[in-house]
Amino acid sequence: MNIGVIGGGSIGLLVSALLSYEHTVTIYVRREQQKQALNEYRLSVSNSEIEHPVRALLSNELKKEDCLIVCVKQGGISDIVSMIHKSDQRMPVVFLQNGMGHVDYLKHFNQPIFVGAVEHGALKLSDHAILHTGKGVIKLAAFNRDIKELKTFANQLVNPVFPVCLAEDWEQMLHEKLVINAVINPLTALFDVNNGKLLRNPSLTKLAKHLCGEAALALGLNFQEQWSRVQAVADATKDNVSSMRKDLQEERKTENEAISGYLLNVSKYHIPYTAFVYDSIRALEVMKGIKE
Repeated sequence: MNIGVIGGGSIGLLVSALLSYEHTVTIYVRREQQKQALNEYRLSVSNSEIEHPVRALLSNELKKEDCLIVCVKQGGISDIVSMIHKSDQRMPVVFLQNGMGHVDYLKHFNQPIFVGAVEHGALKLSDHAILHTGKGVIKLAAFNRDIKELKTFANQLVNPVFPVCLAEDWEQMLHEKLVINAVINPLTALFDVNNGKLLRNPSLTKLAKHLCGEAALALGLNFQEQWSRVQAVADATKDNVSSMRKDLQEERKTENEAISGYLLNVSKYHIPYTAFVYDSIRALEVMKGIKE
């Protein structure tokens, strides 16, 4: 297939690399500098000797593709919505975001929309290179289509290095991923540690359990099941720098609002640990001069 990947961050680059083994991939980026770097030096995964022959274009140069995979963060969704609306209405579009902030946008699409949860770890080293810090799967669910159409689409997409798991309930899938993000992202950002440290420092593990418990409570999920998932992901991506930690390091707006902020908005219960990390991340953004 001809696949367009929108977003040149760590996940966009990783998805492009993994799909390029069996598909023709074009990655759409915001900056001319990154476009030139990818086209000149090619995309590379640092723990692999293979160069991935993806083509890079700017986001406003979107061409006809067999499908689009949207890997921009929550803050970038609004910028690409109108562009996708103008594309082929039969073209499947996959959204791979943390948090739940993008869901309201998806209700207004006519194209086949699929949502996903990425359980890989990736660290962006440069505009054209990443480190694959944790191998996992991508979970997919149909947002406005049925499971049969999802299976047909997934069969076209999957390859040995790009394993996909299907979920029947998109909301539960995103909620389970949200629990992971609500634990790992703020704690690693606040304490400036890699994901695995959450399981090796008893005090951080205690805080992680509290956050997991609150997220599970707010979303009506089983705590033990979610805590097992959080530990498994933290261990599988133990060397990873979380996206929220990376954003603060590079003085970018985080996805705090779509993760902890979402939980605070929907919870019927008092969730004080979540409120604390939410306000703490906001405070760090202000201290760093990061604007809304």
